[in-house]
Amino acid sequence: MASKLGGRPSVEHVSSLAEVVEIILSFLPARALFSCAHVSRLWRDTARRVLRSRRKLGWLSFEAHREPHVTPCTSKLSMEMLGQKIVEFLDEIPMVPAACIILLSRCRDYSQEGKKDDIKALVTTVKGCLPRSCALVGSVGAGIIGTTENGFAEELESTEGVALLLMPQIEGVSAEVINLSVTEVKNNRNFKSRWEKSLRLPSDGKVKCAFLLAKGDTYNLDVIGKTASGIWQVCNNEEDYKSDVVIIGGLVESFVMVDNEVKNAGVVGLAFTGNVEAVSMVHHGETAEGVQQSLKRLRKCGIACNKNTACFMVSCIGRGKDFYHAKNVETGIFQQVFPGIPVVGFFGNGELGLDLHSHEGKLERDGHFLHSYSSVFCLCSLSSQSNDSLPTEGTGISAMKEQEKDKRDKKPSKCA
Repeated sequence: MASKLGGRPSVEHVSSLAEVVEIILSFLPARALFSCAHVSRLWRDTARRVLRSRRKLGWLSFEAHREPHVTPCTSKLSMEMLGQKIVEFLDEIPMVPAACIILLSRCRDYSQEGKKDDIKALVTTVKGCLPRSCALVGSVGAGIIGTTENGFAEELESTEGVALLLMPQIEGVSAEVINLSVTEVKNNRNFKSRWEKSLRLPSDGKVKCAFLLAKGDTYNLDVIGKTASGIWQVCNNEEDYKSDVVIIGGLVESFVMVDNEVKNAGVVGLAFTGNVEAVSMVHHGETAEGVQQSLKRLRKCGIACNKNTACFMVSCIGRGKDFYHAKNVETGIFQQVFPGIPVVGFFGNGELGLDLHSHEGKLERDGHFLHSYSSVFCLCSLSSQSNDSLPTEGTGISAMKEQEKDKRDKKPSKCA
């Protein structure tokens, strides 16, 4: 019923004005927008446009607990704090995630064996807040690297914390889960056909970047190295025998898992395919000045630095605050060279990566991928295309073709 008080419009009238609806919906997180899409066709189309404008990476870094001596009680409390913080973050994210990387760190004095149930409960909670179609991989270790919500990059060592990176749903870009057992890796050897079958990477999308995790000690360096070589073979161009796939990863203490989603003692990870740019470098230096020089060399590669660019970082567990006698040295320098670019990663027992000029024209063997006492940096940029559908949240909201054309995005700036 129309309002008769002073000619003021009714709620029904205001809610049918496209400009007003768009302003209102622009303040809502993605989860709320999917609920609003059920109100009317106008609200559905407006929610779609708002979500389309929010396709940027999301990230979180949070430290829950730091004490010299950690007990099962304080560790359980830390897991609850981490879970609560992650849930609050995921409930308020503006975009719909297509992939999630979650990295957990633990205190040195308390064995991870004693809190498997707590970690499993945490990961189960996280999965419940993500779309069913969202790929999830992660690990637990002695140290992590992450970026806080306000953009501060930090290295968390010997503390209980979490680092999170969310990749939005983008047309032309996909994140495929890699999940291999040790037996599969060993049986595949150098047979390209076997690797194609076990990796199950899409044939229509070229792999541009892979983030790999292997569980265990240095023995499993061979396993993750062979997996990297397998990905390299699958992505080879038969004509010139070259591959431009960038691979980064390392050894962790354990995987985050729910039920039996991760095969025991193997390799897990994400492969990014489609409209993706990536470049990596390996740093072996021992001074802050050396880190800065290496990162400036990485900057000169000219990769696009925009809202969908992130850095994967894997550093030796022997580096960090005890190595430099100061906290956040490498991440601090990274932020100086690449301001506004989030970084996520971990401290591991072995590093996997390719240097800028190490993959020019010939197939890399296991040893070329593997490093020790180093830090590996990988810049990864996702390029969006026009998309005519509403991102799927896993709840079955159907998408209709838009009536309006997308505004042309400005060309992303280059890091160089």
